[in-house]
Amino acid sequence: MATSNRQVIRIQRELTALEQNPLNFIQNLALSVNDEGLQQITGVMLGPEKSPYTGGYFRFIITFPAAYPLKPPTFAFATAICHPNVHSGTGQASDDILFTMWAPRITVSQVLESIHSLLSNPNSDTPIEAEMMLDKSPEKAREWTLAFAQGP
Repeated sequence: MATSNRQVIRIQRELTALEQNPLNFIQNLALSVNDEGLQQITGVMLGPEKSPYTGGYFRFIITFPAAYPLKPPTFAFATAICHPNVHSGTGQASDDILFTMWAPRITVSQVLESIHSLLSNPNSDTPIEAEMMLDKSPEKAREWTLAFAQGP
């Protein structure tokens, strides 16, 4: 399903706002259309300091559903990342701002800030894959960062 002109204008406006007030942990933002005709933003998120992800460069994709902003976008890491709130197979991040707290007024910048914060402060009470929780320790996260997330 194709996206509306209004949606494209809003996403472009949010990207312009990010260019004018950049987040120091975000690089290489680009807007494109995926194979299903949905708008998506790609970029690189730098791992937070003093976390297992320090020094990591994590490519991501934000995909906007046709009903955006009434429905939240999805955020997925394209770079392999070991984190209790990120699905090991799809890279999809599970964060409150994208699910229980979503509201149309939430911006792309707020989503990026929330996901970056999630890297520093995982929500271990609600892991996305409960059966995999033991394999998602801070030590394992650091190993994966060094193995998969080096360089832009």
